[in-house]
Amino acid sequence: MARVSFIEEDNAPDHLKAHLDINGRALEAMFGRRGAGINSGKLTAHIPLISRWLFPLIASMQRNGAGSILPAKIKTLVDIKTSTVNDCAY
Repeated sequence: MARVSFIEEDNAPDHLKAHLDINGRALEAMFGRRGAGINSGKLTAHIPLISRWLFPLIASMQRNGAGSILPAKIKTLVDIKTSTVNDCAY
């Protein structure tokens, strides 16, 4: 369980709803669909200034498109290796 809660569109405080909408539109522009978003985006939504800059970087690293040239298979292998090195149960 996360120590810091994820901010979803349905449980977002009023002052963060516009920010989440902007992130959702950015995700839609990058990948052609709005989707549920990525967990790191939901986590960094607590600090909109950080999220505004970090979200596109994380999205392009984790998903195909948005200027990323690495195939999804390599990204998945990097995730697994990083989790293994850091002794994550993930």
